[in-house]
Amino acid sequence: MAIRTNVSRYFSLRRILIQIHMDLFKVERRIRYDRWPEPLSDFEILVLILEDRRFFKHYGIDVKSLIREIVRALTLHRFGGASTIDMQFVRTATNYRQHTLRRKLYEMLLAWIIQYRYNKFEILRSYLACAFYGSHLIGIDTAAEEVFGVSQYELSFDQSAELAEMLVYPRPLEPTAQWRANVSRRADYAKRL
Repeated sequence: MAIRTNVSRYFSLRRILIQIHMDLFKVERRIRYDRWPEPLSDFEILVLILEDRRFFKHYGIDVKSLIREIVRALTLHRFGGASTIDMQFVRTATNYRQHTLRRKLYEMLLAWIIQYRYNKFEILRSYLACAFYGSHLIGIDTAAEEVFGVSQYELSFDQSAELAEMLVYPRPLEPTAQWRANVSRRADYAKRL
């Protein structure tokens, strides 16, 4: 009987469902509804090139990337998190930052669930509106205004490439030459594709 009590204390289906429900409310608060999706801007296209090329082809989890990263981890190579934009949006909206397998699996579950509630344009634009671009730069509107002094709709192609890169290399309080070189190199890569 004691074992059963201990197991139920740690694993409760009711508690898990309540947690999922609460986290979906957090995601809902960040969603920007897009009734008639406009064509993708240069900035959005560059983000997709750099972050998640198969964004419109998967349901929140990019199985190819996931398998690639598992193989890299098993062969002791440097590996990443295989995060999709959907997963990054969930992580940003729920503010879960632990680097654990449990958190990653939970993030995948929520990313898969939101596919049935929101369209891909809403997920992408909601993520970009709350993403971290650097110190005091949360969301594309703030980042475009602070870095270039223009709205996100007035960004040039080069400015779009630099801001898209800042999702990978967020801008520090005081940008260094090394940071600028990293951003330029990766932004040039995105512009070539």
